[in-house]
Amino acid sequence: MQSLLEHLVVLTVLHICPLHAAIGSTPVISLVEDTRYGFKVSCVSRGWYPKPDLQWTDGRGAVLTAESETREEQDGEGLYTVRSYLRTPEPEGGQISCVIKYGEDQGELRSSAKIIAGQSIPSLPGWQVSNILLSAVFISLLLLIGISLGIWRRCVWRRYKIRPVRLV
Repeated sequence: MQSLLEHLVVLTVLHICPLHAAIGSTPVISLVEDTRYGFKVSCVSRGWYPKPDLQWTDGRGAVLTAESETREEQDGEGLYTVRSYLRTPEPEGGQISCVIKYGEDQGELRSSAKIIAGQSIPSLPGWQVSNILLSAVFISLLLLIGISLGIWRRCVWRRYKIRPVRLV
């Protein structure tokens, strides 16, 4: 019975003790959007304590963080998830890096991605998409009307052209 009590005390102490440090996951970079105006990329890293700093850099090492939007979320265990979005034209050298800096000694985890312009499907502005859809509907209606008139004309032509002959 005493060992069960000891385990309960240890569990209670572990639950009460604050989390000193937790090194999270390697940052994951994803391409969110590719347009003719540039790129939108995201970087996500989970499981951090205390809250880390996130930085974006290009191929030359220039910091791009001023052009980004970063959010931190804390889960039920007190660990942080850091999520950042960056809009940029094609980066210098086509490379972009997401750097997570953590701890007092500013250790870092880094992920890099090579972004090559024109490798993904270009997206169209909304007005171009609606014009394409309206054109497709208009052409479909014209085809439907043309086919219907052709069938109607053929039926009328047969009604008057072919008449049964009576033999007396």
